[in-house]
Amino acid sequence: LTFHQGCGLWHSPPPGRGVDGVERPRAPPKPPAHHLFDETPLSSDPMAEASGDGSMEDRISALPDELLIHVLSHLRSRKAVQTCVLARRWRYLWRSVTCIDVSFEEFEDRAAANDLEREEVFKMFVNHLLILRERVDLKEFHLQYSLVVGVGCLSAKSDEANLWIRHALQYKAQTVKIGNHSEPLQLLPSVFTSTYLKRLHITNAQLILGFFDRLRKGCPALEYLFLSTCDIEDLDIFSDTLKVLILSDAIGFSFSFEHDAQVSISAPSLISLSVKECPSGARLPILKNMSSLETASVLLSEGDITTCDADGIRQFLGGLSGVRSLDFYYGDRQLEVKNNHGWCPTFNNLTNLTLDRWCMHADLYAMIVFLQNSPNLKKLTLKLNEVYTVFSIAFILQ
Repeated sequence: LTFHQGCGLWHSPPPGRGVDGVERPRAPPKPPAHHLFDETPLSSDPMAEASGDGSMEDRISALPDELLIHVLSHLRSRKAVQTCVLARRWRYLWRSVTCIDVSFEEFEDRAAANDLEREEVFKMFVNHLLILRERVDLKEFHLQYSLVVGVGCLSAKSDEANLWIRHALQYKAQTVKIGNHSEPLQLLPSVFTSTYLKRLHITNAQLILGFFDRLRKGCPALEYLFLSTCDIEDLDIFSDTLKVLILSDAIGFSFSFEHDAQVSISAPSLISLSVKECPSGARLPILKNMSSLETASVLLSEGDITTCDADGIRQFLGGLSGVRSLDFYYGDRQLEVKNNHGWCPTFNNLTNLTLDRWCMHADLYAMIVFLQNSPNLKKLTLKLNEVYTVFSIAFILQ
């Protein structure tokens, strides 16, 4: 279905009150709908087909606007906009949603000459969506992008994404999730300024120098940070407010390689730390100021660490020595630390320990050292891989 100007979507709504009860003036004329919603399908919902003779009861439209907007806020943004064709009353409800969820995947089925044209259509959709929405505060902003590979410089191609994120933060979004499926987005530190942002998820991005300093100064309420497939230029990751930090797949510290430097992570308020794949760098990161840390899950079986020896393991584990629960995975590699008990610190608070098959090498040497340095341990779990089957053996220690 191709919408045209007669649909009225881009025409200003009649003067009236918004969902917040404030009188709103008539907006200027909007661009024709077909520029944004080409091939938008009509809903097959019976509500849209109800006849005027009362033979089919429309219970959904009987709900108050606030509830309908709440429902629309849980849809992908393109789907939410498409509800404008259901009835006259629905025409502008999508403008007041409190969650924006835009995904490039929703436009993959759209007819386009090439990926570049499809990307332009997606950017036009998001730009118009943000311009035309009511000026209501946001709770969440989700962006799934896909930059066309090999066209233009990375910083220029990331301009729109940085503007969209800035818009979301200006409207007090508390959760921001950014993902990208091709070339990494280059995120500008200056974008991240918000006293309301609490949760930040970033996948496949280049975090340029100064990113973490901006987070610390510009986002004083940030408590949850998830990073996956990111290239981090900062050598110091520090935050006074973070409570949960997750470093997932393919985290790289490019400056660590270039300057043969060691990365440090400092977070005095951190409660939970997860390192799902060994970050790439010259050496293992140093964990500092982890006095509040209670649980940690660390996988060091992958990644590209130039130096990963007993001293590096000792420094890394030293930052985890105050945890109550520790999952420590080292894969199939053998840790060359025999007769060097100094590699394992004392875990006085540790009550729950999970190890994998690496601790079975050398007559269970590594596991024995862990047990000797965990005086208050209550539960030990061994996860052993045998022919792609994971066996978990739990021991309750008295």
